[in-house]
Amino acid sequence: MKLIPLKQWICDSCGEIIENPEDGWLEWYESKRNVLSNFRIVHHDISCMYNERDLGKRGIIVASQSLDRMIGSNGLAYWLFEIELEEKGKVEYKIKELTELVEILRRLHVPYWEEARLYWDRAFKEGFHDGCDFGEKSLLSIIKEYGGEE
Repeated sequence: MKLIPLKQWICDSCGEIIENPEDGWLEWYESKRNVLSNFRIVHHDISCMYNERDLGKRGIIVASQSLDRMIGSNGLAYWLFEIELEEKGKVEYKIKELTELVEILRRLHVPYWEEARLYWDRAFKEGFHDGCDFGEKSLLSIIKEYGGEE
């Protein structure tokens, strides 16, 4: 699989490629206690997106934003500001698992992350990657080794 870095993603719902940012959506849960969780990247299609009605019955609000607004420097600046405000206690919500949001940010902002992550387990298990270097060169080597040449 060859993805165009920072332009294509794998849908966390259906597993198919999101062909361009305009077709994608970033969504997450917001509980009644203002806890943000379950971040995911999906197609902007009702069949892939969270079911707001069913989740609402359980007290979960779905928050979302189009991918084209969440990529690039504006998207990164938005989330870094939100993290900073939370850290300073200046917002009413809490990010449940910061590592979950960090992973989404890597998927949206680090070239080759989205594709290389498909091969992590195998690369680590086989000793190809030690889990310490995630620079572009390292990510490309994982993709080349495990993604095959097309």
